[in-house]
Amino acid sequence: MRICLVAFFLIGCASPVKKNMPLKEQPVVKEPIVSAPIRLKPIREFTLDNGLKVLFIRDNSLPRVSFTMLVHSGVREEANDKGGVNALTASLLEQGTSSKSASQIADEYAELGTDLSISPGVDSTMISTDSLATSSDQLLNLFYETMSSPSFKDSEIQRLKAQFVAAIKKRSDNPSEMVEESFQSTLYEGHSYQRALLGNESSLKKIRKQDIVKHYLNWYRPNNAALAVVGSFNEAFEKKVVDIFKAWPQRTLKKIPSVRLDDFTDFKMKLISKPGLAQTQIRIGQRGVQRQNPDYLKLRLVNEILGGGFTSRLNQRIRDDLGLTYSIGSFIDARYERGSIGITTFTKNESVGQTIAEALKVLEEYVAVGPNEAELRAAKNLLIGQFPRIIETADHLARNYLYLDFYGIPRSYLSEYNRNIEKTTLAEVNEIIKKYYSPRNQRIVIYGDQKLILEQLKSYSPEVINL
Repeated sequence: MRICLVAFFLIGCASPVKKNMPLKEQPVVKEPIVSAPIRLKPIREFTLDNGLKVLFIRDNSLPRVSFTMLVHSGVREEANDKGGVNALTASLLEQGTSSKSASQIADEYAELGTDLSISPGVDSTMISTDSLATSSDQLLNLFYETMSSPSFKDSEIQRLKAQFVAAIKKRSDNPSEMVEESFQSTLYEGHSYQRALLGNESSLKKIRKQDIVKHYLNWYRPNNAALAVVGSFNEAFEKKVVDIFKAWPQRTLKKIPSVRLDDFTDFKMKLISKPGLAQTQIRIGQRGVQRQNPDYLKLRLVNEILGGGFTSRLNQRIRDDLGLTYSIGSFIDARYERGSIGITTFTKNESVGQTIAEALKVLEEYVAVGPNEAELRAAKNLLIGQFPRIIETADHLARNYLYLDFYGIPRSYLSEYNRNIEKTTLAEVNEIIKKYYSPRNQRIVIYGDQKLILEQLKSYSPEVINL
């Protein structure tokens, strides 16, 4: 089983922070690229009577077939005291069905030369598998059984809960994971987004089989999901998919009430202290935007210039000029409800205070002055240059379609992607920066040894939490 605990990727994500890579200059193209609308593979779409949306994308480049299902269930759908129930539910899908044991399910996937990839996230859960086209009928039947009739056996529940608890205990040995978890908790206090994907030891202990079954029946429903079928197949196979999945019973869905996420109006710092850490992890950020926000694409350009690459403002100042870190970058994490924007880095213990001060200075100058035409042009060309890799395979395209549909974004986002980037003006970018970035209203979370770094942070009056 492949379990990925973060499901935000492809066109929905900002540029990642680049680590352990040699420094190199990004070429600056003097003239902007002029492009036509992007031609995408044709798609056939059906909505079954039970509410399941099915997308068919034919691709005969390889003799294979894949199934990818996006279930509209994540951390948002969990009960407040049952953190981790969605990840448990998703992970248990292949741990036995009404007619097969966990080992039998695993063996059948293995006989097809494949397995199941399960990616629970904060807003949704992705489940996918693939095989040779000659095994498409067997894969279809197995995938449907996996999704529609899991057994949720007590022994498998206890085994997975133990695995989750073990993974949670290991977090303290991974400074990057620890600071990310604390950062999310700080940004989203009082909101479901503050919970970790796996929950915590206390919440996992409260989860019983009936909680998992209830979560599955409430959310893992055809009228709360979409399925993409990609590969080498014909209309007869499309009919088989429709005929099989139309038998999956729907249920009336509950509506998750939105919790208002206002902008911060003050500046706060939290120091998570663990003795003996040789380096200090730093996260600086604020609440951002929903994925469906019409300004999202412009924000990606803004983020790219600030900290998206080796020629970004943050990297040039903090890494190249001052040598305070090997890796620093900015991010935009847009979600179904408001996500976050911010800065991520690490540094040696003796330079923590200077690194934070300089990063905030870069941010303040960026908001006050904004980028120049050369920076904007370089960011445009970089995002446009990366785009073909994002949709280079039919599977990537299908996943993007699933995410766009989930967030209610028209598919023209893809076909007009390059054009919309190209036509963004410097004035629009400066307006976006001032609209969404507030340097004096930030949340800073630090993971380090207070004995070695607290003196540098006294002017920020940090809240200190000892592990």
